[in-house]
Amino acid sequence: MRVVIPVLGFSKSGGERVLSKLATELSRSGHDTFFVVPEDKSIPYYETEATIIRSPQVKKYSKIINFIASYYCIWKACRQLKPDVAIANFHLTAYLVLFLGFNLKKIYYIQAYEVVFGSNIIQKFMAYVTYFLPLIKVVNNEKLLPTYINNYSAVVSAGLDLELFTPRVFRLNRELLTIGIVGRKEQHKGTSEVIDTIIQWSAKCQIHLNIAVYLSDSNRLKLQENRISYEYTAIYSDQDLAKFYRTNDLMIATGLVEDGAFHYPCAESMASGCLVISNYAPLTTTKSYLKLDTFSKEALLLKLDLVLQLPESDLHNEVQDNIKEVAKISWNEIGKQFNAVLTKTPFKKQMR
Repeated sequence: MRVVIPVLGFSKSGGERVLSKLATELSRSGHDTFFVVPEDKSIPYYETEATIIRSPQVKKYSKIINFIASYYCIWKACRQLKPDVAIANFHLTAYLVLFLGFNLKKIYYIQAYEVVFGSNIIQKFMAYVTYFLPLIKVVNNEKLLPTYINNYSAVVSAGLDLELFTPRVFRLNRELLTIGIVGRKEQHKGTSEVIDTIIQWSAKCQIHLNIAVYLSDSNRLKLQENRISYEYTAIYSDQDLAKFYRTNDLMIATGLVEDGAFHYPCAESMASGCLVISNYAPLTTTKSYLKLDTFSKEALLLKLDLVLQLPESDLHNEVQDNIKEVAKISWNEIGKQFNAVLTKTPFKKQMR
């Protein structure tokens, strides 16, 4: 099959990471797989074996007209490839895929409920409408969308590089507990709330806090004022990230929105042999003692207490169960699952 994936530009986001890896797996499965992307945003941050088609980038008019013209160029380039399958993973590319014609399968791979991320009512509305379009909805978690629009055709999780994210030897030093978090600038990621909770809880246990990716000046000051031992680690590659995870006894991988959605820090921490507290998948699909239904400071404090209270044998079993759970989502396995979605006929909800 000829598979086309339109994107508005490559970036460092988790969604782009999934697409790059997924396109590689589809290429290895024998599909001619193409990214179509504006020429000035066409260098992928994450390596991919898919062919990259660069569409013209219009810059000589107003910002809105430039966007519309460039958007049209992406659509035109997709049409010229005469694909058998088109895959969207963002609300703006969902509209583009919708109008590519009739003689192809149109898949909307939904990795986030984008309505909650819209910065204004127009963006929220445009994202919301896409869930009613006549596209084949594939979600990365069965509970990702609100129940009344959750008529997906398949569930395909994001994948993991299990050759890179490998488990450390389990150990737990309760006298000096090493806790890790992946800090993020975006408010909905909840980094400040996690740091506030850890500061409150630190009276019960001597801790060392490892923070990767991002640490704001305000959070750095809070840690210093409360005399919390901490270390910030800049991350430049997945290798750096894998090494970071393995330095921690416990990873806290929580957020303020989209309970139960797939979350890379959660999955990668599980694969790395850490104890993990999270309100995200894949931990929430297990029987973990440490999973959260939703984030709150009170709920996180209770789970932190459990880390001190549970027998070490229970915590060891928790880590081993986590490793077994993420073994199901190697990129090779996820590629097979998505390939099955592409080749499955007939497709539900598909209009011709």
